[in-house]
Amino acid sequence: MVNVSISNPVAHRLEGVEFTGTRGGIAQRFLVPRDGLEDLDYNMLETPAALLEAFGRHQDHIAEVAAKALDGGKGGPAAIVLNSLLL
Repeated sequence: MVNVSISNPVAHRLEGVEFTGTRGGIAQRFLVPRDGLEDLDYNMLETPAALLEAFGRHQDHIAEVAAKALDGGKGGPAAIVLNSLLL
């Protein structure tokens, strides 16, 4: 499994963080919901800035989860929602 390169993370209010993941020259949009980040960070995230900070702390792990989703055949024009951040 080759990891995904992450760029352009943006917090959408308190919904979660959307980012572009690139692997093998192909870009895919992803969304990490707030509750998934809170579970991963063991913390309540109450502002968009807090969401982005938590995302940054766990970016390597999130890249692995995104790669796993792509390996599982997900992908396409819609954003892939990473509901579970478990590997």
